[in-house]
Amino acid sequence: MKIVLKPANRQLAQRLETERYILEPLGIASAIRLMLPWRSDPEILMGVLHAPAPMSALEWIRRAPVPNNVDRFAFAIVPKSIGVPIGMHAVRMLAERRARNTVAIANRDWWGAGVVLEVRARLMTHFFTHSDVERFVGSCNARNSASVFNYRRLGYDHVGTRLCAQRNPLTGGPIDVLDFEMEKDRWLASPLAQGRRAP
Repeated sequence: MKIVLKPANRQLAQRLETERYILEPLGIASAIRLMLPWRSDPEILMGVLHAPAPMSALEWIRRAPVPNNVDRFAFAIVPKSIGVPIGMHAVRMLAERRARNTVAIANRDWWGAGVVLEVRARLMTHFFTHSDVERFVGSCNARNSASVFNYRRLGYDHVGTRLCAQRNPLTGGPIDVLDFEMEKDRWLASPLAQGRRAP
């Protein structure tokens, strides 16, 4: 059986800017270099991979959102003021012209600074404009108030609640999951799509 590798999508995997940040596209090696130190960070592990314990380098590489720049993309988030990455934002293309966001802000100094709102808005506009994506979907733990806040501020619709959809890997307790989505036409008509900050 012959395996055909698709070429990287250079139109999507390109350097982007917002008012305060550079979004630098990552390849496999650069993504691993950036994210590998996070494999012992309990909050990133729980938030991104729903994992309770530090991982080996091999396990992290296997499970982390490593890009191929065909249907999985990742961008280092680099504040213009300091010039070094503080986290990354990934976009994964799904079936039925959907895409999903994943974000991790590793530098705690930037928590609560509106990073996710600004970079996610830029990436959504980029992918809606330069790909066949028709909707972005997302989900989060119902108790993850920061994620719920970000979805709401960006104007996502809450489209469902999955009761007891997951188990807390530490306690075994049930976790409700909230599902959100944003359609292309509604997003591109939003002021946020033009680079304005969320109100």
